[in-house]
Amino acid sequence: MQTGDIQMAMFNAYVYLADNFISGQLSLAAFKKHLKVFGEQMFEHKQMVFHHLLRPIEQAVSNLLFSTGEPLLLIGRDKEQECILNKAIEQNNSFLAAQIFIFGCVEAYIYGDYELAVNFAQKRHELEFDVPFYGMTDFFDGLSFLAMAHQSSDQKWILSANKSISNIDNFAKICPSNCEHKLLLLQAEMKSMTGEAKEAISKYELAISAAERNEFIHEQAIANERAAEFFLRHGDSSRAAHHFSEAQSLFLKWGAQRKVDDLLMSIAL
Repeated sequence: MQTGDIQMAMFNAYVYLADNFISGQLSLAAFKKHLKVFGEQMFEHKQMVFHHLLRPIEQAVSNLLFSTGEPLLLIGRDKEQECILNKAIEQNNSFLAAQIFIFGCVEAYIYGDYELAVNFAQKRHELEFDVPFYGMTDFFDGLSFLAMAHQSSDQKWILSANKSISNIDNFAKICPSNCEHKLLLLQAEMKSMTGEAKEAISKYELAISAAERNEFIHEQAIANERAAEFFLRHGDSSRAAHHFSEAQSLFLKWGAQRKVDDLLMSIAL
């Protein structure tokens, strides 16, 4: 800003905000204040490209923060987001379209709308334009594919998940602090799919520990939720209840009150 390069300043503001959401380092309430400040600056300086890039993140944060009494409106099922996406595609703005698909996939997966999540992942792949975000995209792609594999015998989901796991494995070798827990959780879910229960339990425990050690609170919450679902499928209601409780506590610490409410309504214990 001090050198007068407004466009570069707003680009860096966007990268800062995207990275903060991805890492979960800030509580959602604190993060929303950052979104507001930088969003207003983008609008003031007529940097509407970056302003539009914030919309899927803003919506994801709003949907996670608190219940308004209104039905949950995910990215991809929102008319305003659909208009922005269609305009991006018409203008061959692959970067904006990719951001909508990326954050739409994250939000859809967190709320258990796996068909929407894999739809976003597949559309992003069709763009042949990707922003890996330190392994986050492959992480949520892989989780979404594995969730669909639990619901369908179609082998395409396993093949797609294996590709995501391979990509995360490469990221984990470069930067284990960002991706170690992601790889372990994907491996746990795959072991669960292949009926290797003992190995799956070990991987879930390691994923939870690694996420805690590397301070990815939201992904630690997801790992606990996945472990809870695993134990529930295997008839161990006591361990399932423990991990659901941990997931709720961690999502609440992140600030995702609406996700906590959603968990409380959906738990079948």
